[in-house]
Amino acid sequence: MEITLDITDLSRSGPGLGRDASGRVIFVPFTAPGDKVRVEIVAHEKRYAEGKAIEFLSKSGRRAVPPCPVFGTCGGCQWQHLPYELQWDTKKSGITHSLSRVNVETQSIPFTELPANKIWEYRNKIQLRGFGSEIGFYGRGTNQIVPIEKCFIARPEINAKISVAKEAGGNRPREYKLELEVFPGGEVTEAWNSGHSARGFRQVHDEQNEKLKSWVAENLELGGTLLDLYGGAGNLSLGIAQNFQEIHCVDLGAPASAPPGTPAHFHFHRSPVLEWLRKEGPSLSKCKAPIRLVLDPPREGLGNELIPILEILKSLPVAETLLIGCEPDQWARATSRFVRHGWKLEALGALDFFPQTSHVEALAVLRKT
Repeated sequence: MEITLDITDLSRSGPGLGRDASGRVIFVPFTAPGDKVRVEIVAHEKRYAEGKAIEFLSKSGRRAVPPCPVFGTCGGCQWQHLPYELQWDTKKSGITHSLSRVNVETQSIPFTELPANKIWEYRNKIQLRGFGSEIGFYGRGTNQIVPIEKCFIARPEINAKISVAKEAGGNRPREYKLELEVFPGGEVTEAWNSGHSARGFRQVHDEQNEKLKSWVAENLELGGTLLDLYGGAGNLSLGIAQNFQEIHCVDLGAPASAPPGTPAHFHFHRSPVLEWLRKEGPSLSKCKAPIRLVLDPPREGLGNELIPILEILKSLPVAETLLIGCEPDQWARATSRFVRHGWKLEALGALDFFPQTSHVEALAVLRKT
Protein backbone atom coordinates (compact mmCIF):
# COMPACT_ATOMS: atom_id res chain seq x y z
CA MET A 1 0.00 0.00 0.00
CA GLU A 2 1.31 3.45 -0.96
CA ILE A 3 0.14 6.88 0.20
CA THR A 4 1.27 10.49 -0.07
CA LEU A 5 2.12 11.97 3.30
CA ASP A 6 2.99 15.37 4.73
CA ILE A 7 5.58 14.99 7.50
CA THR A 8 4.50 17.34 10.27
CA ASP A 9 6.68 16.40 13.23
CA LEU A 10 9.70 14.44 14.41
CA SER A 11 9.24 11.57 16.83
CA ARG A 12 11.59 11.28 19.80
CA SER A 13 12.40 7.73 18.70
CA GLY A 14 13.83 8.96 15.40
CA PRO A 15 11.41 8.82 12.43
CA GLY A 16 9.44 11.74 11.08
CA LEU A 17 5.68 11.38 11.37
CA GLY A 18 2.54 12.36 9.53
CA ARG A 19 -1.11 11.29 9.51
CA ASP A 20 -3.08 9.46 6.85
CA ALA A 21 -6.61 10.37 5.79
CA SER A 22 -8.08 8.56 8.82
CA GLY A 23 -5.85 10.48 11.24
CA ARG A 24 -3.65 7.47 12.03
CA VAL A 25 0.01 8.29 12.77
CA ILE A 26 2.53 7.04 10.21
CA PHE A 27 6.21 6.89 11.20
CA VAL A 28 8.68 7.32 8.32
CA PRO A 29 12.45 7.08 8.99
CA PHE A 30 14.84 9.64 7.53
CA THR A 31 12.16 12.26 6.94
CA ALA A 32 11.95 15.76 8.40
CA PRO A 33 9.08 18.09 9.33
CA GLY A 34 7.99 19.81 6.13
CA ASP A 35 8.78 16.92 3.78
CA LYS A 36 6.12 15.67 1.36
CA VAL A 37 6.75 12.02 0.56
CA ARG A 38 5.33 9.05 -1.21
CA VAL A 39 5.33 6.28 1.38
CA GLU A 40 5.01 2.50 1.30
CA ILE A 41 3.30 1.15 4.42
CA VAL A 42 5.49 -1.70 5.67
CA ALA A 43 3.96 -2.49 9.09
CA HIS A 44 0.58 -2.00 10.77
CA GLU A 45 -0.08 -1.62 14.48
CA LYS A 46 -3.35 -0.88 16.26
CA ARG A 47 -2.74 2.85 16.68
CA TYR A 48 -0.07 3.57 14.11
CA ALA A 49 1.75 2.30 11.06
CA GLU A 50 5.33 2.33 9.83
CA GLY A 51 6.26 3.50 6.38
CA LYS A 52 9.22 3.67 4.04
CA ALA A 53 9.88 6.78 1.97
CA ILE A 54 9.83 5.84 -1.72
CA GLU A 55 9.98 9.30 -3.24
CA PHE A 56 10.42 12.82 -1.88
CA LEU A 57 7.86 14.96 -3.69
CA SER A 58 9.24 18.04 -1.94
CA LYS A 59 11.89 18.42 0.74
CA SER A 60 11.71 20.51 3.87
CA GLY A 61 13.84 23.59 4.30
CA ARG A 62 14.72 22.23 7.74
CA ARG A 63 16.80 19.39 6.33
CA ALA A 64 20.60 19.19 6.53
CA VAL A 65 22.96 17.50 4.07
CA PRO A 66 24.34 14.25 5.58
CA PRO A 67 28.14 14.14 5.14
CA CYS A 68 28.31 10.34 5.36
CA PRO A 69 27.89 8.50 2.02
CA VAL A 70 26.34 5.44 3.71
CA PHE A 71 23.89 7.35 5.93
CA GLY A 72 20.50 5.62 5.74
CA THR A 73 22.08 2.30 4.78
CA CYS A 74 24.42 1.86 7.74
CA GLY A 75 22.66 0.80 10.94
CA GLY A 76 24.09 3.65 13.01
CA CYS A 77 23.00 7.29 12.81
CA GLN A 78 19.34 8.19 12.29
CA TRP A 79 19.54 11.99 12.24
CA GLN A 80 22.39 13.19 10.04
CA HIS A 81 19.74 14.73 7.76
CA LEU A 82 18.58 17.06 10.56
CA PRO A 83 20.25 20.23 11.90
CA TYR A 84 21.54 19.77 15.41
CA GLU A 85 19.20 22.42 16.84
CA LEU A 86 16.21 20.32 15.77
CA GLN A 87 17.82 17.15 17.12
CA TRP A 88 18.37 18.76 20.52
CA ASP A 89 14.92 20.33 20.74
CA THR A 90 13.38 16.92 20.03
CA LYS A 91 15.52 15.17 22.64
CA LYS A 92 14.79 17.55 25.51
CA SER A 93 11.07 17.76 24.71
CA GLY A 94 10.98 13.96 24.60
CA ILE A 95 12.05 13.86 28.24
CA THR A 96 9.24 16.12 29.43
CA HIS A 97 6.80 14.20 27.22
CA SER A 98 7.84 10.92 28.86
CA LEU A 99 7.17 12.45 32.28
CA SER A 100 3.77 13.81 31.22
CA ARG A 101 2.72 10.30 30.18
CA VAL A 102 3.22 9.12 33.78
CA ASN A 103 1.56 12.23 35.26
CA VAL A 104 4.67 13.92 36.62
CA GLU A 105 4.32 17.71 36.65
CA THR A 106 7.33 19.51 35.16
CA GLN A 107 6.14 23.05 34.49
CA SER A 108 7.85 24.73 37.46
CA ILE A 109 10.85 22.36 37.69
CA PRO A 110 14.29 23.82 36.76
CA PHE A 111 15.65 22.13 33.61
CA THR A 112 19.39 21.93 32.85
CA GLU A 113 20.33 21.63 29.17
CA LEU A 114 23.62 19.93 28.30
CA PRO A 115 23.74 19.65 24.50
CA ALA A 116 26.93 18.57 22.75
CA ASN A 117 29.45 21.09 21.48
CA LYS A 118 31.19 18.43 19.41
CA ILE A 119 28.58 16.78 17.17
CA TRP A 120 31.00 15.08 14.72
CA GLU A 121 34.15 13.03 15.35
CA TYR A 122 33.23 12.51 18.99
CA ARG A 123 32.98 8.74 19.51
CA ASN A 124 35.95 7.27 21.37
CA LYS A 125 34.89 3.70 20.54
CA ILE A 126 33.31 1.91 17.54
CA GLN A 127 32.58 -1.72 16.69
CA LEU A 128 33.30 -2.74 13.11
CA ARG A 129 32.38 -5.87 11.22
CA GLY A 130 34.55 -7.23 8.47
CA PHE A 131 35.02 -10.03 6.00
CA GLY A 132 37.91 -10.27 3.56
CA SER A 133 38.60 -6.87 2.04
CA GLU A 134 35.40 -5.28 3.40
CA ILE A 135 35.12 -3.56 6.75
CA GLY A 136 32.25 -1.46 8.07
CA PHE A 137 29.00 -1.69 10.01
CA TYR A 138 25.95 -3.91 9.72
CA GLY A 139 23.21 -2.42 7.58
CA ARG A 140 19.97 -1.24 9.11
CA GLY A 141 17.97 -4.30 10.18
CA THR A 142 20.37 -6.77 8.54
CA ASN A 143 23.60 -8.66 9.12
CA GLN A 144 25.00 -7.45 5.81
CA ILE A 145 28.21 -5.45 6.07
CA VAL A 146 28.07 -1.88 4.75
CA PRO A 147 31.69 -1.05 3.86
CA ILE A 148 33.12 2.31 5.00
CA GLU A 149 36.33 4.27 4.60
CA LYS A 150 35.67 6.37 7.72
CA CYS A 151 33.00 6.94 10.34
CA PHE A 152 31.97 10.59 10.51
CA ILE A 153 31.09 10.47 14.21
CA ALA A 154 34.26 8.58 15.27
CA ARG A 155 37.35 10.33 16.59
CA PRO A 156 40.07 11.01 13.96
CA GLU A 157 42.49 8.70 15.78
CA ILE A 158 40.07 5.83 15.22
CA ASN A 159 39.49 6.65 11.56
CA ALA A 160 43.25 6.66 11.00
CA LYS A 161 43.30 2.98 12.05
CA ILE A 162 40.49 1.73 9.80
CA SER A 163 42.59 1.19 6.66
CA VAL A 164 45.25 -0.62 8.71
CA ALA A 165 42.57 -2.80 10.32
CA LYS A 166 41.09 -3.55 6.91
CA GLU A 167 44.42 -4.89 5.72
CA ALA A 168 44.89 -6.98 8.87
CA GLY A 169 41.36 -8.36 8.67
CA GLY A 170 41.77 -9.37 5.04
CA ASN A 171 43.88 -12.33 6.13
CA ARG A 172 41.18 -13.72 8.41
CA PRO A 173 39.22 -16.70 7.04
CA ARG A 174 35.89 -15.79 8.63
CA GLU A 175 33.81 -12.72 9.37
CA TYR A 176 35.22 -10.82 12.31
CA LYS A 177 34.33 -8.11 14.81
CA LEU A 178 36.78 -5.38 15.67
CA GLU A 179 36.44 -2.83 18.47
CA LEU A 180 38.62 0.27 18.15
CA GLU A 181 38.92 2.57 21.16
CA VAL A 182 40.94 5.74 21.70
CA PHE A 183 41.97 6.83 25.18
CA PRO A 184 42.64 10.36 26.47
CA GLY A 185 46.38 10.02 25.85
CA GLY A 186 45.78 9.22 22.16
CA GLU A 187 46.45 5.47 22.41
CA VAL A 188 44.17 3.41 20.14
CA THR A 189 43.48 -0.18 21.18
CA GLU A 190 42.15 -3.07 19.09
CA ALA A 191 39.97 -5.92 20.34
CA TRP A 192 39.36 -8.65 17.76
CA ASN A 193 36.31 -10.91 18.16
CA SER A 194 35.86 -9.93 21.80
CA GLY A 195 32.74 -9.09 23.77
CA HIS A 196 31.28 -5.61 23.88
CA SER A 197 33.46 -3.07 25.72
CA ALA A 198 36.43 -5.41 25.92
CA ARG A 199 38.38 -2.89 28.01
CA GLY A 200 35.42 -2.14 30.28
CA PHE A 201 32.42 0.17 29.93
CA ARG A 202 33.16 3.78 29.11
CA GLN A 203 30.94 6.63 27.92
CA VAL A 204 31.58 7.22 24.21
CA HIS A 205 31.68 11.05 24.29
CA ASP A 206 34.48 12.26 26.56
CA GLU A 207 33.46 15.94 26.60
CA GLN A 208 29.86 15.12 27.46
CA ASN A 209 31.01 12.71 30.15
CA GLU A 210 32.81 15.59 31.84
CA LYS A 211 29.57 17.58 31.77
CA LEU A 212 27.70 14.68 33.37
CA LYS A 213 30.30 14.37 36.12
CA SER A 214 30.04 18.10 36.78
CA TRP A 215 26.24 17.89 36.94
CA VAL A 216 26.49 15.09 39.52
CA ALA A 217 28.98 17.03 41.62
CA GLU A 218 26.84 20.20 41.52
CA ASN A 219 23.65 18.44 42.60
CA LEU A 220 24.96 16.34 45.49
CA GLU A 221 25.16 17.91 48.93
CA LEU A 222 28.55 17.47 50.60
CA GLY A 223 29.25 15.03 53.40
CA GLY A 224 27.90 11.71 54.58
CA THR A 225 27.95 8.46 52.63
CA LEU A 226 27.62 8.24 48.85
CA LEU A 227 26.12 5.15 47.18
CA ASP A 228 27.04 5.02 43.49
CA LEU A 229 24.71 2.27 42.32
CA TYR A 230 25.26 0.73 38.87
CA GLY A 231 28.43 2.80 39.12
CA GLY A 232 30.74 0.70 36.94
CA ALA A 233 34.35 1.68 37.56
CA GLY A 234 33.39 4.81 39.51
CA ASN A 235 33.07 7.17 36.56
CA LEU A 236 30.68 9.50 38.43
CA SER A 237 32.05 9.18 41.95
CA LEU A 238 35.84 8.78 41.96
CA GLY A 239 36.41 12.41 41.04
CA ILE A 240 34.34 13.69 43.98
CA ALA A 241 35.54 11.21 46.60
CA GLN A 242 36.95 14.03 48.73
CA ASN A 243 33.41 15.38 49.28
CA PHE A 244 32.22 12.36 51.31
CA GLN A 245 33.21 10.37 54.37
CA GLU A 246 32.56 7.04 52.66
CA ILE A 247 31.68 5.87 49.14
CA HIS A 248 30.32 2.53 47.96
CA CYS A 249 30.37 1.91 44.21
CA VAL A 250 28.24 -1.14 43.35
CA ASP A 251 28.00 -2.84 39.95
CA LEU A 252 28.35 -6.28 38.41
CA GLY A 253 31.08 -4.72 36.29
CA ALA A 254 32.91 -3.03 39.16
CA PRO A 255 36.66 -3.73 39.45
CA ALA A 256 37.50 -6.88 41.39
CA SER A 257 40.00 -4.82 43.36
CA ALA A 258 40.45 -1.09 43.75
CA PRO A 259 42.80 0.44 41.13
CA PRO A 260 46.01 2.08 42.38
CA GLY A 261 45.37 5.53 43.80
CA THR A 262 41.81 4.80 44.96
CA PRO A 263 41.15 6.56 48.28
CA ALA A 264 40.89 4.28 51.31
CA HIS A 265 37.30 5.35 52.00
CA PHE A 266 36.20 4.44 48.45
CA HIS A 267 34.91 0.86 48.21
CA PHE A 268 34.13 -1.13 45.06
CA HIS A 269 31.59 -3.97 45.27
CA ARG A 270 31.25 -6.38 42.34
CA SER A 271 27.68 -7.43 42.98
CA PRO A 272 24.10 -7.11 41.71
CA VAL A 273 22.82 -3.84 43.16
CA LEU A 274 19.64 -5.18 44.73
CA GLU A 275 21.48 -8.11 46.30
CA TRP A 276 24.06 -5.76 47.81
CA LEU A 277 21.38 -3.39 49.17
CA ARG A 278 19.52 -6.25 50.83
CA LYS A 279 22.71 -7.44 52.44
CA GLU A 280 24.02 -4.04 53.55
CA GLY A 281 20.70 -2.31 54.25
CA PRO A 282 20.62 -3.06 58.00
CA SER A 283 24.06 -1.55 58.58
CA LEU A 284 23.37 1.42 56.28
CA SER A 285 20.16 2.15 58.18
CA LYS A 286 22.29 2.95 61.25
CA CYS A 287 24.20 5.73 59.49
CA LYS A 288 23.88 8.95 61.44
CA ALA A 289 25.10 11.13 58.57
CA PRO A 290 22.92 11.52 55.44
CA ILE A 291 23.26 9.08 52.56
CA ARG A 292 23.54 10.48 49.03
CA LEU A 293 22.51 8.25 46.13
CA VAL A 294 23.43 8.14 42.44
CA LEU A 295 21.34 5.70 40.39
CA ASP A 296 22.60 5.20 36.82
CA PRO A 297 21.16 1.87 35.62
CA PRO A 298 21.80 0.33 32.18
CA ARG A 299 19.63 1.13 29.15
CA GLU A 300 16.81 -1.21 30.18
CA GLY A 301 16.33 0.81 33.37
CA LEU A 302 15.60 -0.48 36.86
CA GLY A 303 12.78 -2.75 35.74
CA ASN A 304 11.60 -5.19 38.39
CA GLU A 305 14.30 -3.99 40.80
CA LEU A 306 12.72 -0.53 41.17
CA ILE A 307 10.07 -1.37 43.79
CA PRO A 308 12.36 -3.50 46.00
CA ILE A 309 15.01 -0.76 45.86
CA LEU A 310 12.45 1.87 46.85
CA GLU A 311 11.32 -0.29 49.78
CA ILE A 312 14.90 -0.60 51.03
CA LEU A 313 15.48 3.14 50.65
CA LYS A 314 12.54 3.80 53.00
CA SER A 315 14.61 2.41 55.87
CA LEU A 316 17.77 4.36 55.01
CA PRO A 317 18.62 7.99 55.82
CA VAL A 318 18.85 8.85 52.11
CA ALA A 319 18.55 12.61 51.68
CA GLU A 320 18.77 12.84 47.88
CA THR A 321 18.86 10.71 44.76
CA LEU A 322 20.27 11.58 41.37
CA LEU A 323 18.43 9.40 38.84
CA ILE A 324 20.06 9.06 35.43
CA GLY A 325 18.56 7.15 32.50
CA CYS A 326 19.45 6.60 28.85
CA GLU A 327 15.93 5.39 27.95
CA PRO A 328 13.50 8.22 28.81
CA ASP A 329 10.34 6.13 29.20
CA GLN A 330 11.95 3.71 31.67
CA TRP A 331 13.57 6.64 33.50
CA ALA A 332 10.25 8.52 33.65
CA ARG A 333 8.47 5.50 35.14
CA ALA A 334 11.17 5.27 37.82
CA THR A 335 10.93 9.03 38.50
CA SER A 336 7.17 8.71 38.84
CA ARG A 337 7.56 5.91 41.38
CA PHE A 338 9.96 7.97 43.45
CA VAL A 339 7.48 10.86 43.50
CA ARG A 340 4.63 8.54 44.53
CA HIS A 341 6.81 7.20 47.35
CA GLY A 342 7.15 10.65 48.85
CA TRP A 343 10.18 12.07 47.04
CA LYS A 344 10.14 15.61 45.68
CA LEU A 345 11.31 16.22 42.13
CA GLU A 346 13.56 19.27 42.45
CA ALA A 347 15.39 19.48 39.12
CA LEU A 348 15.53 17.93 35.66
CA GLY A 349 18.07 17.82 32.89
CA ALA A 350 18.98 16.44 29.48
CA LEU A 351 22.44 15.51 28.22
CA ASP A 352 23.46 14.41 24.74
CA PHE A 353 26.01 11.60 24.50
CA PHE A 354 25.00 10.65 20.93
CA PRO A 355 24.60 13.51 18.41
CA GLN A 356 23.18 12.37 15.03
CA THR A 357 21.03 9.78 16.83
CA SER A 358 17.80 9.97 18.83
CA HIS A 359 19.40 8.78 22.09
CA VAL A 360 19.40 11.14 25.08
CA GLU A 361 20.39 10.99 28.74
CA ALA A 362 17.61 12.04 31.16
CA LEU A 363 18.51 13.52 34.55
CA ALA A 364 16.51 14.05 37.76
CA VAL A 365 17.26 15.34 41.25
CA LEU A 366 14.95 13.89 43.92
CA ARG A 367 14.94 14.74 47.62
CA LYS A 368 13.14 13.08 50.49
CA THR A 369 10.29 15.18 51.84
